[in-house]
Amino acid sequence: MRALAVSIWVFINLLFFGMCGYMYLLWSQYWIYTQTEDSTTAYNYDQQIYYYNRGYPPSYFNDTPKFNTSDRRKRAQHTTKENPITIIKNSKPRFPNLQESEFQMDTKKFQCLQNESTSDCHKKTFEYKTQLLKELRRVSLMDESNILKHKNPYNVHYNGTKGVDKNVKDILCSLQSINLKTITRSEYPFNNETFKEFFPKKGLFENKTFKSCAIVASAGSLRGSSLGQRIDSHDIVLRFNHAPTEKYETDVGGKTNFRILNSQVVAKPEFNFLQSKMYRNITILVWDPSRFMESLDDWFKKPDFNLFPNYFEHRRSYRKTKTYVLNPNSLWDLWVFLQKYSINQLPKNPPSSGFLGLAVLLHHCDYVDMFEYIPSVRVTKTCHYFDEEDNPACTFGVWHPLASEKLFAYSLNIASDIAVFQTGYIRIPGFSKYC
Repeated sequence: MRALAVSIWVFINLLFFGMCGYMYLLWSQYWIYTQTEDSTTAYNYDQQIYYYNRGYPPSYFNDTPKFNTSDRRKRAQHTTKENPITIIKNSKPRFPNLQESEFQMDTKKFQCLQNESTSDCHKKTFEYKTQLLKELRRVSLMDESNILKHKNPYNVHYNGTKGVDKNVKDILCSLQSINLKTITRSEYPFNNETFKEFFPKKGLFENKTFKSCAIVASAGSLRGSSLGQRIDSHDIVLRFNHAPTEKYETDVGGKTNFRILNSQVVAKPEFNFLQSKMYRNITILVWDPSRFMESLDDWFKKPDFNLFPNYFEHRRSYRKTKTYVLNPNSLWDLWVFLQKYSINQLPKNPPSSGFLGLAVLLHHCDYVDMFEYIPSVRVTKTCHYFDEEDNPACTFGVWHPLASEKLFAYSLNIASDIAVFQTGYIRIPGFSKYC
């Protein structure tokens, strides 16, 4: 009996101390997590989605990032002649999916073959379309609504309506009411002699119209598309950030007359903004997020990235380049619009550059073709057509409302399913032709 009692006593003590140890482990991990989260501040949208999804720690976003030796060994550099950039290999998305995805990437089974019948091609296309839209809705409803929902780095407060039900024409024409302003020399605090030469008198594309406009994503699915000639046939060709055309003309074209850049590309030396020919003799729109509805004066004193020194120098050095800076409040007007027509709660982060480009060009173009914004049957884990990194988060996003944006854009599409899912573009009519 004595031995039995001792055994029970030892068992109870082991159980007790085991539970205490487990609780301590849980609490310690919780406090480490909360401290890390509290230390994270608001950073530029494109920088966060680009680097978070590639495994960089928050310290990377400091002005003088430091990595230990083992971290450096895990990172591989890929450089182009004019734009040295750093890509992280073999990393996983920072934010996990809340529901396992069944969507297949890097498969050729949905691609129509040359000798295939029309009915078989349509069958493949419909099957792919169904799976893709299901995945976009899953990410939109599950991941975007839950990941980082407790975070509000830009102090966004929205108490308006959600999921407004209107027909496609009414929704498209409602988007026309969003006035996307660029900063001119007449606006405070830029309305003095100091800034006179650096800010234009007129807004972006003011009083200008175009027949056809192309928005070219940087997606890896552009590889092997042979879309270059089709893209170059448009009056305006918009590209993003440092996406190159040299060596990729067959798939993405060689024409560029409009670029949208996030402020990181302008501010950070590794993007070579002042020296690269990529950013000359075209129209450029630069954006940097402010806090929600913050005044221009407060934003100018503390931008997300200090784009202004290089912006001023670029304006001074390259007079033929028409460079504009987006009023950051316009970016939040666009977010409010998207939230109004979305059923789910969007992440409280700015919209993507792609959605911004669409909202800009619809005001000036008879129609806008968006290439590989909605991923075609060539969809791949490879992030960009100009690098080798694999990461599905580049296509579906999480930190930003990318899935919701794509579903919204697709709802406005007038192109056929073959054009969208086999060829690789959606077509959206401009306001002048539809409203």
